[in-house]
Amino acid sequence: MAGEIREEDAVMAALLELAMRRAEEKVEEARKRAKEIIEDARREAERIIEARRARAMREMEEEIERKRSAAEVDARKILMEVETRYVQEAIDRAKDALNEVVEGEYPGVDYREVLRSLAEEAVRGVGEAEVYLMGREADREILKEIAADLSKELGMTVKVDETTLKIVGGVVARDAQDKKRFYNTIEGRLRRVQEEKFHEVAALLFGR
Repeated sequence: MAGEIREEDAVMAALLELAMRRAEEKVEEARKRAKEIIEDARREAERIIEARRARAMREMEEEIERKRSAAEVDARKILMEVETRYVQEAIDRAKDALNEVVEGEYPGVDYREVLRSLAEEAVRGVGEAEVYLMGREADREILKEIAADLSKELGMTVKVDETTLKIVGGVVARDAQDKKRFYNTIEGRLRRVQEEKFHEVAALLFGR
């Protein structure tokens, strides 16, 4: 009959509606899954970006630290070179002053007293009953007087060796068998100061 819905059409319509609903459900599931995938990808991208940012920051900090350390090394090197130069200048001036002392040209300092002090220290350093003093040819007569004075004061025999030394000033003392020596020359004392007291001299010069 016209206007009547055949049973086959009703079944087809129901099946079509069911298929549509299922298709919509699948599409919704796909959209939901796509959204989850996109969200996961976004989080992963942010993690990668953050990791790269952290690595870049770490590398930058390491590079800054390397450059800072290198700059500190260079600064210490320059400072040491400056200190060494000025300490050496101070040592050179001291050497010039000592030469003036030895020649009796330095105001307020008596070389004879300096020589006596060095000789006494050297004699005591040898520590034997008989000690010989060696020095410059120019100091022989003074050394003889000093030796006589020390012999009386220390109760021992102090003599002047026939050997003379090519030194700036001061003395070298030895025992009778020449097995023990005590070096107390002007240049030796200055060298010890230069080697052992470098940092103290630098502190005096640079206020450290």
